[in-house]
Amino acid sequence: MFGNGWNPRLAVLFGQNSILSGLGLLIVPLRSIQQKLALHRFIRLRQRHILTRGNKIRLRYTLGVAACLVAGLVTMLGSSGVSKAFVQFGAQAKYERLAAADVASQPLQSHDVKQITENFVSGFSSNLSRAAFAIKPPEVPRERTVKLGSGDTIAGILQEAGVSGTDAYHAVKALSDHYDPRKVKAGQEIELRFDPAEDEGMELAEVKMKIDALKEVTVSKEGEEKFEAELEEKEVKAKPHASYAKIETSLYGSALKAGIPAAVIAEVIRVYSWNVDFQRDIRQGDKIEVLYEAYETDEGDVARYGDVLYASLTVGGTDIPIYRFKMDNGDTDYFEEDGRSIRKTLMKTPIDGARLSSGFGMRKHPVLGYNKMHKGIDFAASTGTPIYAAGDGKIEIAGRKGGYGNYVRIRHNSSLKTAYAHMHKFAKGARSGARVKQGQVIGYVGTTGRSTGPHLHYEVMLDGAQVNPKRVDLPTGEKLQGKNMKRFKGLMASLHKQYVSLANGLKLAQRDPQEKKTFR
Repeated sequence: MFGNGWNPRLAVLFGQNSILSGLGLLIVPLRSIQQKLALHRFIRLRQRHILTRGNKIRLRYTLGVAACLVAGLVTMLGSSGVSKAFVQFGAQAKYERLAAADVASQPLQSHDVKQITENFVSGFSSNLSRAAFAIKPPEVPRERTVKLGSGDTIAGILQEAGVSGTDAYHAVKALSDHYDPRKVKAGQEIELRFDPAEDEGMELAEVKMKIDALKEVTVSKEGEEKFEAELEEKEVKAKPHASYAKIETSLYGSALKAGIPAAVIAEVIRVYSWNVDFQRDIRQGDKIEVLYEAYETDEGDVARYGDVLYASLTVGGTDIPIYRFKMDNGDTDYFEEDGRSIRKTLMKTPIDGARLSSGFGMRKHPVLGYNKMHKGIDFAASTGTPIYAAGDGKIEIAGRKGGYGNYVRIRHNSSLKTAYAHMHKFAKGARSGARVKQGQVIGYVGTTGRSTGPHLHYEVMLDGAQVNPKRVDLPTGEKLQGKNMKRFKGLMASLHKQYVSLANGLKLAQRDPQEKKTFR
């Protein structure tokens, strides 16, 4: 590369390693260049202090200048880059060192200076450019989030992200200790972390997947083809929330639009079903306000919804507030402001989202074609709609019964029974002899028996005779007294204060003063 300008003596001196080989390329021309410069003109030193008797630059100065250049190069490119550059220099000059070994004892002549300088400038510039190009920034860990699509598997999505088939297999195997990979659904997000590999490139280091609001699995690579999984379960705390909705079409739809969770709406409907007919009583402009609990993590993720603590439903301009209260005997129920339980003996409507399609009394039978007494009321609803037990009791019949199709009859006390007909199917556990609670699902709407379409035929029987469910005088629930009533009044005031505080800014908190106040 440097032709005759390479000093064989220096080749022997720097031929032991690649870094000194590159350093040798700097020393030779520097010595010649300093011979051309009259250094004593600028520095108060005698010529003999710098040059030997053979008119050669002393080695200590050559090494000092070379060290300064190397230090500057390290600062600009980094020590790893300089090392690589010198390795390249040494490799390319190796053949010249070997060729010059037989003249290693010959001194460097002055007529070679010009040739050495020219070769150094062109060769060093070329190699420096190549060395700088070869220097790469160090690899750093990289993170990536992938999302599963329809039909995707965890192993497949990992391989699409660049994970080897072996690592993907072992990572999924470790994950299966805490989660069944076959249950993964489309839309599931998985966080990946890649670390630099020993043989360059990147390799999978960690897989993190959030199972639900409480559980998160982390799979970490611990060695060659070895992964370990750890399950983290977060703690949750009950936090109260207040919401308000003005009913525009239906209670469910309006409340959902206002941000009230579906589980809370369902509980409100269940509680009020004891004395409110949601198909006939609710009107546009009615209102619902609710104070409920949500169990949340420290990050604010909701794990589940707890109890409805307070609710007030405005029906036709009349407020019906209820409060959740635990009595001295340990029983918990919802009570109105006068301390009377909202739980009646029977629910008024044992089905949600249905319309009254046929009332109690004489009518032309839609199948038989002649007038016949209709000894119940019909609720039209889509197949599969849940049917609730209207009250606590014991199932007397759960099976096929002539024109009634799939039929359930519940005895609530010695004189009161209810019946449910034309079911599509029975709920799990709904069998003869089983005890049921008010609001428990006992079956699903269908069109079995003599029926022209899916609906629930509902009957109420008093002392063995069918009566109009809409007109029967049902007994009311428990009435609070004494200490229970005193504690209940204190609870009402506390829930009132809590709701107003949380509902600050909601329409209810700023309601028109002319409206009837819910709280006393």
